[in-house]
Amino acid sequence: MSTLRPHTGRRAFTLIELLVVIAIIAILIGLLLPAVQKVREAAARMSSTNNVKQLSLACHSHHDAYNRLPPQWATYGNVTATLHFWILPYVEQDNLYKLVPQGGAANIYAHDNATVRRGVIKTFISPLDSSTPSSLVYNDWAISNYASNHAVFGQPNVSWDGKRTMTSISDGTSNTVAFAEKMGTCGGNGSLWTHGDWNWPWMAVYAINADGNPPQMKPTVANCIPTRPQAMSPGGCIVGLCDGSIRTVTSVSATTWQNANYPSDGNVLSTDW
Repeated sequence: MSTLRPHTGRRAFTLIELLVVIAIIAILIGLLLPAVQKVREAAARMSSTNNVKQLSLACHSHHDAYNRLPPQWATYGNVTATLHFWILPYVEQDNLYKLVPQGGAANIYAHDNATVRRGVIKTFISPLDSSTPSSLVYNDWAISNYASNHAVFGQPNVSWDGKRTMTSISDGTSNTVAFAEKMGTCGGNGSLWTHGDWNWPWMAVYAINADGNPPQMKPTVANCIPTRPQAMSPGGCIVGLCDGSIRTVTSVSATTWQNANYPSDGNVLSTDW
């Protein structure tokens, strides 16, 4: 005679239990996301810091080769180009540099070469910048998120070619800014690394003589001012000094910022630097 056995199957979760589990998971995700975002931002800032350092050191290599810093915009031989073009061989972009033939009789503009003009250079791009996802403006001009200081590489109100040597930076290379972060798309303009002086707010440059204000802190694309650098994270604007060192600018006065950008004004940097 068979004996009936009680049902021993596993009891299903109730709706309330499922909701409690989902709520706990949501809370854990909410606690985890800010930490993940901070880690990602820290990694992006480290990458951007390394890029700025590479550009500053590239200028040192150019100085070693030519006994002068590269020009903001000038003609070497038969080629007219920007600072970012002239330092290509020193950021492992010699193949792109050689696409513009040098030594000919006729003058050549580097930006006329479409491959050069569209060249997205990893060292020129900050992972902190979300303004230009493709790193191209109008699908034809590549950006640089690192703007050069016109007061160092040019001659404010005089020339786009500074013809400057390291020894002529009398305020000290550790006290003078060479590069600062800048949004790729800024207001109605862009920071284009091959763009020349015919419309300078489109250049990967900032001119302290035209706008003496310090970097903007996380502006929108619409509110971005192309004559100034921009901080693209709450941590501040990453700048590279002429000696190759890096610092972060958060809150400084216009006077301090100007003194840090003019290479030979003789002014001492204030404590907010």
